[in-house]
Amino acid sequence: MSENEPPFDPYRKWLGIPPEEQPPNYYRLLGIPLFEGDPDVIINAADRQIGHVRRFQAGQYAEVCQRVLNELAAARICLLDPVRKREYDQQLFFELQRRGVALPLPVAQALPTEAPFAGPVPDNPIISGSSLEMPTPQSAMSIPSESVPVTVLLRRRRRDFWKDPAVAVGLIVLFLLVCVLAILVIFRKELLGM
Repeated sequence: MSENEPPFDPYRKWLGIPPEEQPPNYYRLLGIPLFEGDPDVIINAADRQIGHVRRFQAGQYAEVCQRVLNELAAARICLLDPVRKREYDQQLFFELQRRGVALPLPVAQALPTEAPFAGPVPDNPIISGSSLEMPTPQSAMSIPSESVPVTVLLRRRRRDFWKDPAVAVGLIVLFLLVCVLAILVIFRKELLGM
């Protein structure tokens, strides 16, 4: 290699990844969209890229080829493991956001801190005629634009818990079970006493 010749760039030469996108993230390395979630797409992309790079294993760049193959294998393993993928996606999301890269997912805005609870939120959509329509936030509830404190929602859910028919049936069954056990204990003492 002469002094005027730039160093060999396997990402650009073999995978078409320009220098400004290096080091590539796992999605770019596999040639798939950011945050792709379909395991079949990930498997096929990894197999395609690994197969392509393996063609260069016997050449003068065998060591570089092995390093790229290891990176491709690591990308495949990470993106197919749901726990690792979630952690990687989160890190990548914040890294891209920090660099000001346009993201394919909408960025959620922070909610204001406290708001009074203005009333119940309906559980079911409003049925009008034969069509099903969801109520608009303004018509369904009169909550200010601020968020509802979680403690208010939890307290409300706890009150509704006792109104559930399944809970009432469960309590009745439990009461009957205790009564039967008490009767068995009493009769057993009488039988043993005789």
